[in-house]
Amino acid sequence: MMRGNYTRELDEVSLRIQNMGTQIGEAVEKTRIALENVDAKAARELIDGDEVFDQMNLEIEQECLNMVVLQAPVAGDWRRLASIMRMVADLERIADHCSDIAEYIIKLSQGDKVKLPVNFDNMFRLVIKMLDATVKAFIDLDTDAALKAAGKDDIQDDYFETTVEELVSLMREDPAHISQYVDYLMIAKYLERMSDHTTNLAEWIAYIAKGELTNVQ
Repeated sequence: MMRGNYTRELDEVSLRIQNMGTQIGEAVEKTRIALENVDAKAARELIDGDEVFDQMNLEIEQECLNMVVLQAPVAGDWRRLASIMRMVADLERIADHCSDIAEYIIKLSQGDKVKLPVNFDNMFRLVIKMLDATVKAFIDLDTDAALKAAGKDDIQDDYFETTVEELVSLMREDPAHISQYVDYLMIAKYLERMSDHTTNLAEWIAYIAKGELTNVQ
């Protein structure tokens, strides 16, 4: 009976990770739209909504710690609990970066509207695609799918490097809007970091499934 209850609790925590990942993917999409429209109101809503993800992080971590203290995890379950605690931290960081970008959207809304870098839309959509694939891989405990999603981080790195080069050129050509271009540079870095955190998720999925830490970066 105790083992049955423990297994159900572990499954419930996994479902909460799935739900958190799905909601954060939606937050990334809302961030993309807010930036595209330079929508300060939507940006403020994203910042206010970040508290929800902070609370999810705390609650999931607490549930995992309770199971460690009150139950007797076997090796495979211990790996799963430890990995979930690391995964929820990476998910929360992605949500934080949405909030960070929202701060820049508010700042950008107060000045001249400047055309977005060519690859910003691609960078946002790639984060969402990687995150969705990784969440599904976690549900299925599909290491191959998780690592395949993580492998797309190389594409994001290429987008980032191209965007940096584009912004440097624009700063030279249009010095009147250097402030906006610097803001775009910071946003590009946050997008690149989001993909890094998604890659971390894939590595923890591999650890749950195989018991081996895999570095795909």
